[in-house]
Amino acid sequence: MISNLKFFSYFLISLSITASISAKEIPNYGDISIKAEYVTLNKFTNKLLLKTNIQINFGDFILSGDSAILSYDEEKLVIDGSPASILSNKNNINGAANQFIIYPNLSMEMLGDARLQQKDQSIYAEQIRYQISPQ
Repeated sequence: MISNLKFFSYFLISLSITASISAKEIPNYGDISIKAEYVTLNKFTNKLLLKTNIQINFGDFILSGDSAILSYDEEKLVIDGSPASILSNKNNINGAANQFIIYPNLSMEMLGDARLQQKDQSIYAEQIRYQISPQ
């Protein structure tokens, strides 16, 4: 019985954290919605840790991966995956890499077996730097 109460307490806490994250506006990212099976906010390191079935939506972009770290101090979002991916139907962008690093100015680094397709152009490399155009 006690283990059930602990589980529901953790579940409700994670739901409230997820709700506050999706409602919170992160500077220069605009409205951001984050979904993950496990969410941990570390107030000491000022980082948000996400694990398992990550989906991050901002603007017209959908990012997915296996894990992610949003560092408020370093002002970057790091998404790891096998592979991690980015998709925007409106901007006709589709990409994948082992790791994405996104900064508040919306510059993005794609690291490890990276590929990026935009309209009729395709790029394949170990590292791609890309500037996401603002909405």
